[in-house]
Amino acid sequence: MSKITDQDVLSATSNGDGTHDGVKLAQWLYEAYTGKPLPRGRAEELVQEGVRRARIRKDQEARS
Repeated sequence: MSKITDQDVLSATSNGDGTHDGVKLAQWLYEAYTGKPLPRGRAEELVQEGVRRARIRKDQEARS
């Protein structure tokens, strides 16, 4: 079974149109740091949580 980290980060996360997939990036980073694969569903949850936290932080900064 191939590992996502067998490719460099840009190749592994490329959508082929000049953009990159944030979920694949989470998977790549997780595997690079732990040596273990991260299931796509869990990676999606982590990205959604990051987006949620960023929105909260942005809202708090806007109120300051």
